[in-house]
Amino acid sequence: MIAGRFTNDGLPIIECTVSLPRFGLSGQVTFLVDTGSDTTILHPDAAGDLGCPFDLLDNPAEFISAGGALLYYIEPAVLSFNHVDGGTAEFVIDISVAKPDPVTDDLASLLGRDVLNQVRMEYDFPRGSLALHQE
Repeated sequence: MIAGRFTNDGLPIIECTVSLPRFGLSGQVTFLVDTGSDTTILHPDAAGDLGCPFDLLDNPAEFISAGGALLYYIEPAVLSFNHVDGGTAEFVIDISVAKPDPVTDDLASLLGRDVLNQVRMEYDFPRGSLALHQE
């Protein structure tokens, strides 16, 4: 089981290690669990904390959101989650990375359905329980 938690504001979050192999970068990222997002998104604050070389991102994709059209860059990534029993779960995905921009700068990174569709999610807000289970 991969444990997540709810913030004081009630937001469902989960932490993992994100690796961007093309750049040799790796680090901890806190994701907002978002069943409405098709893909997992790394927004500029978290990408910058990893040391992402924004000028080397070169595979653009335009996404349409409630705020309009936004440009992201598709980058191979590995997400590694710690199981509560000491094991790990890895997901190899194409993550969508946003370059610094006033629209995206302060947004939380999103754990999307490209990962969530591979697990069973336990979401029990009244009991304070958020967990991902691999079956």
